[in-house]
Amino acid sequence: MSHHSQPSGAHDFDALIGSWTVLNTRKKGHLLQNQAMPEDEASWEEFRGRDRFEKQLDGRAVVEHWEATLPSGERALGYSVKAFEPATGQWAIVWIDNRNPLDFRPLWGSFENGVGTFFQAVETSDGKPLHVRYIWDEMTATTARWQQAFSFDEGKHWDTNWIMNFTRAE
Repeated sequence: MSHHSQPSGAHDFDALIGSWTVLNTRKKGHLLQNQAMPEDEASWEEFRGRDRFEKQLDGRAVVEHWEATLPSGERALGYSVKAFEPATGQWAIVWIDNRNPLDFRPLWGSFENGVGTFFQAVETSDGKPLHVRYIWDEMTATTARWQQAFSFDEGKHWDTNWIMNFTRAE
């Protein structure tokens, strides 16, 4: 049941439907800095969470419900909508959570050879360009991976700051 050779389509995220346990690995403090730290200077933290995906709009949209307890003890809740645009073959992804200002500007992208890559360009609060990249890959019946990276030089260099490894919940 592989879509590897097909172009992006409305079924790209079907493998995610259902419930998952999530191992979150994130770079500490990355949301507070406007300059990415070199990899060897960054410290990483791990914490577990749960996620659930469901189809909406007759399959045109996938809604995500993510929750975790951060190492600080703070409860983190996230909600995303992944919506497919048939005219362009592109997905739009919007993420909102209980810890950051609302931002309904989507990341746009598509799948190629089983890897989904999605981009957004925004300005930081001090006017600097920030490029955001999500990668969805390793999507099987029982596993998936999501990665977030930031670029401060218009995509020449990417700094990965959050990785989620998904395992199908029983």
